[in-house]
Amino acid sequence: MTSNDQRRIGWGILSTGHMATVIAQDLALLSDEAALVAVGSRELSKAEDFAATYGVPAAYGSYAELAADPAVDVVYIASPHNDHYPSAKLCLEAGKSVLVEKPLTVTDAEAEELVALAQDRDLFLMEALWSRTNPLLRKAAELVGSGELGPVKHVAASFGFAFDGDDSHRLLNPDLAGGAILDLGVYPVHGVNLFLGEPDAVLGYGSLASTGVDAHAAAVLSYPATDQRPAATATVLCTLETTPPTRLEVFCTGGRVVIDFFIKPESIEVFRGTGHDVEPEVMITQLPGLGYTFQLQEVNRALRAGENESPLVPWADTLATMRTLSRWRTAVEAAAAADRES
Repeated sequence: MTSNDQRRIGWGILSTGHMATVIAQDLALLSDEAALVAVGSRELSKAEDFAATYGVPAAYGSYAELAADPAVDVVYIASPHNDHYPSAKLCLEAGKSVLVEKPLTVTDAEAEELVALAQDRDLFLMEALWSRTNPLLRKAAELVGSGELGPVKHVAASFGFAFDGDDSHRLLNPDLAGGAILDLGVYPVHGVNLFLGEPDAVLGYGSLASTGVDAHAAAVLSYPATDQRPAATATVLCTLETTPPTRLEVFCTGGRVVIDFFIKPESIEVFRGTGHDVEPEVMITQLPGLGYTFQLQEVNRALRAGENESPLVPWADTLATMRTLSRWRTAVEAAAAADRES
C-alpha cells in the first residue's frame, strides 16, 4: 500500500481458534477502514465454518493459500506459540504484512529473524501486544516519561490464574510452547519495559508443571543508573497455579501510578505525592468491542502511512522483551533443576 491509499485494509486471519474469533468481531467494528477478506486453516472445513460465521468471502485449507490471496494486505497470526515463527515467515515471504499474536516467537533468534525479514522486505510486522495500544497505558507512559512524578524507582506487575485444565491443553503442552512465562509473563515484562526498558539482570524463580513447562514464575529485574534516571528495580509474576491481581504499579520518587487489569485497563489511578493520605486522580476510557480495536486501528494507520513498524509496539521493545522472557525461563528451569537435585 502507498501512504496516500485510502481504500479499506484487507485482513486475513491465519488459524481459527479463540483469538481468531475475537479479532474477527472487533474488525467488524472497523468496517469503514478495514475488511476481513480471507481466513486460512490447515483444515478446510474449519476455515469454511469460520467464514460462514463471520461473513468472510474466502476460506482456504492451507496457510500458503491464504498468504497468496491478492486481496489480503495483512495477516493476523492466531495459531499456537510454536507456529508463530513459521507462519509469520511464510506470510512475510509471500509479501504480506503481519500482526503476530504474542509472544512474537518462542526464541530470541526467531524474533530477530522475523524482524530482519520484515525490514529487508519493507513489510509491516508487529507483535499483538494489545495492552500497549490502550490509550490509558499510553497515557501512563507519557505521564511517567514526562518526569512529573519524579524518576521511576520500581515497577511491579503480575498476571495469572489458577488453571485446572488437562495437561494436553496448549498452556501446559511443551510441544505447543506452553508455560506461564510465554503465555502470561509477556504482559508483565512488556509492561515493565514500557517504563524502564530492558533489564541489566534477571533473577528468576518458580516451579514446573508435570509436563515440564513453567507453571509459576517470579523474577526480580534490575536497572543500572543512566544519564536519564537513577538505578531502579522491577518485579514480575505470572502463574497458572493461583490468581494474583492483574495489576501494574509504577513507583516514582514523587508519586505513583496504579493500573488494575493492566492488560485491558478501563481506568488508572495517579497519585501525585507520596503521603498515605494522597487522593488519586482517576483517568478512564471506553473500550469498543472486546478491546482489540485500538491494536487493529494502529495496524491500519501504520499500513496507510507506509510504516513497517509501530511506535507503540516497536521492534526494539519486542526483541528486548523476548530476551528477558528467555532469561526468565532459563532461570526458572535452572532453579527447578537445582530443587530436584537437592
